[in-house]
Order: sequence, then C-alpha cells, then structure tokens
Amino acid sequence: MYISKYLKFAVPALMFFIVLDIFFRSFALSFNSLFVLFLISTLSAFWITRYKFLPVLLSLISSSSIVLFFITFGEKNLQYIYMAFSSMLFMFSLIGMDKFFARKSDPGESKEMKISILDSGFNLNQSIIMFSIFLFSSGIYGIYTDLGFPTWIVLAVIFLETLASTFYLTKINFIKSKELELHLDSAKNKTFGFYSFLFALLISELVWALSFWPSNQLTVGAIVLISYYTAWNVLRSYLRNELTRSTIMYNLSFFIVSGIIMIITSKWDILATI
Repeated sequence: MYISKYLKFAVPALMFFIVLDIFFRSFALSFNSLFVLFLISTLSAFWITRYKFLPVLLSLISSSSIVLFFITFGEKNLQYIYMAFSSMLFMFSLIGMDKFFARKSDPGESKEMKISILDSGFNLNQSIIMFSIFLFSSGIYGIYTDLGFPTWIVLAVIFLETLASTFYLTKINFIKSKELELHLDSAKNKTFGFYSFLFALLISELVWALSFWPSNQLTVGAIVLISYYTAWNVLRSYLRNELTRSTIMYNLSFFIVSGIIMIITSKWDILATI
C-alpha cells in the first residue's frame, strides 16, 4: 500500500530519466526526445493534480531549467549523476504538487495537521522553483558564453523564466492563504502580474550587469539564486503581513554575506572580458 502510493511519482520520474538519457546520450539535440520529455513532465503534473493547469507551469519551468543546464554540462562522467538528480528533482516536484493541489482533507483532521501538510507542499514547490532559478540562469548564461548569443536574447529568456516563476510563487502563496483562511489584503495578494514583472526586470538587469564581469555560468547562477531568494523572502513576508525591520535586516545580511562569499570563492576569468 505504502509502495503503491509512491509509484505514481516514481514511474514518471523513471520515464523522465530514460528520455533524458536518450536526449543527452551523445550530447546531440533531438527535438523528438525533447518533445517527449516536456510531454511527460506536463502530463504527469496535470494528472497528479487532478487536471489543474497551474502546476503545469511549475513542470515546464523545472524541466526547461534541467535541459538548459545539461546542454552546457561538460563533464560526461558526471552525466548520469546529474540525470539521477534531475529525475529526483522531478519526482519531488510531483510530490509537492500532490501535497499542495490534489490532497483530500480528512474530516477528522486537525487544523494544525492541515497547516503542516500545506506548508510541506508549499515548501517543496518553493524549493523546486529555487533549484530551477539556479539551473536555468546557469544554463542560459553558459549557452550565451559558449555560443555567443546576442545579450538581448539571453535577457529576454531570463525575463520570461523569472516572470513565470514569480507568478507561480505568488499565486500558490495566495492559494495557501485562502486555504488557511488568513485574512490578508486581497488586493495586495492578487497583483501577481506586477510582482512578477518587477522580479523579472530585477533579475534581467542583474544578469546584464554580470555579463560585464569575468564570471562563469555557475557563479552567475549562484548570484542570481541568492538575489532571487532574498527578494522573494521579503516579498512573501510583505504579502503575509509579516514584514518587519528585523526580517529586512536578516535578508539583507544574508544577501551581503552570501555575495561576499561568492566573490571570494569564485574563479574569475579576466580574459573572458577582453
């Protein structure tokens, strides 16, 4: 019973791994395999969440980030480790969707238990977005440096990905607030488009600034992740009416300390900018 419960997550994850292996066996692009990969991810999300469309957005964000990062993956001996990690990431995204979107409430369930399960699903969804932000920004920046794409194309793709990610996070934050009957400012929480546009513009400008630095794709991905994570923590506190001076100072301190650590520990290629 316990095993069969998780087969609905394990089987799509295994299929994801197999198609990913076919797609990247010789690091040659196969659009047929790419189509199957996205089909598996979107249909799995649609089925597990009982035919809801919003989780499909998370599935598209995560699968596209996995593909983009793997295109620039240079270490072939680590190929299967990354594919296993990607499949696990996909499986946990399905579990998070199931907990947040599809789970039926038990009539005898306490409010504390309901809050705990909703929190668990929300945190899993949020974590998948954060992983995707890193993989996507690293991948697209790696393609930019390897293939010499015009900067505006990279910025446009980053803008769209951040727009979709922030829309998804703000939307599920609002859904969670409604489920828990939290009396928050409805108008403030429904402005999904404004916050999504603001975050997309912020991250695009950040990547544009980093393009002038002698930075590699992993460094760019890490800095983008730190910046996005900090901004999202502040926004989430604001949407939940929990924003305080200490929250701002904590996140600002995290951003500064993490940024300094990244600058000190990263390998900077001065010749890359000459």
